[in-house]
Amino acid sequence: MLDMTILWTAGLLHHGADLAAGPVVPNPGGGEKPPFADAVTTLLKWGVWGALFSCVGGFITIGARMALQHRRGESGNHMGSMIIVGFATILIMAAYTIVKELAGAG
Repeated sequence: MLDMTILWTAGLLHHGADLAAGPVVPNPGGGEKPPFADAVTTLLKWGVWGALFSCVGGFITIGARMALQHRRGESGNHMGSMIIVGFATILIMAAYTIVKELAGAG
């Protein structure tokens, strides 16, 4: 019984020494970009510019609607439309930032 306790304690101490040395994690390296990575990045940048251009167009359209309805003496839900377009703009920029950081371009 004493022999088993000594072996168990020695194994436990040996295992503890291995854990104290720190985990051994293999280094996968930096990797390489695939040959089409630059083309994909260019397409993503064009997509962001197109989406932001449509958001600017949305703000212009809301402003024009506001002016026409004010001139006619009507009221409309302009703030709701502006909030939707504003959130769309924030969502586009957040997605662009996240993808840029994950891709390592930032």
